[in-house]
Amino acid sequence: MKAKPKNLREQSPLNQLGALYHDYSFFGHRNKQKPGIYPANQSSKEPIILSYMAYAIAQSSLLNDGDVSFAEMFCADGYYAMAAAALGCATSVGMDNNRDGHFTKAQETAAILNLPQVTFETVEISPEAQIRSFDVVANVGGLYHVDDPEGILEKSYAIANKFLIVQTVVTLANNDPDYYAAPAPGWTWGNRYSQASFDRMMRSKYEDQILFSQANELKGNGRASNRGSVYYLIKKV
Repeated sequence: MKAKPKNLREQSPLNQLGALYHDYSFFGHRNKQKPGIYPANQSSKEPIILSYMAYAIAQSSLLNDGDVSFAEMFCADGYYAMAAAALGCATSVGMDNNRDGHFTKAQETAAILNLPQVTFETVEISPEAQIRSFDVVANVGGLYHVDDPEGILEKSYAIANKFLIVQTVVTLANNDPDYYAAPAPGWTWGNRYSQASFDRMMRSKYEDQILFSQANELKGNGRASNRGSVYYLIKKV
């Protein structure tokens, strides 16, 4: 009797690292992923973020004759920094303070994926932090964690030479254009905008530079205050 072939998810060399924050199917790996909110939220965010990245990297490549640099702020496991390398970036940096421990396996993951152009830096991102500039900067998942989201947003914009990608969590409990809560509802830290108030803030700063904006729901999150998600692609050149 022939042995039953192994499931592709079981065969991924990434599984030596245990269950990971993201599913790495984009890279051709069907790895074990952390359960709970992670799969559903990735399925909500990834298609939009990757499409914005692909556009920004392609446009930057035309301007730079192919040599594009990328940074992912608040990168957790560095997934989008690695995706940027796979999309053609010559250099890509993931930055995180590793508060939740997701960062510890980032370098090993990049090595298994054969992405030597990706590096990782343990950084406490703040408006005062000394961070060099990059062609494309992605701030995807950090703004709702911080005490000064506008200051961090302005820092992100300042270090982006050509494009800035922004994603953050917003409340679906209301859509008041004046809504802002700090700390976030039910938390002792972070902040929360509504979709309308975050959009108004973004357009007050970058109205003429916003190429694309979208909103959807993070299907893994139960509470309305944690379920909204907004996305922006800002062009600086």
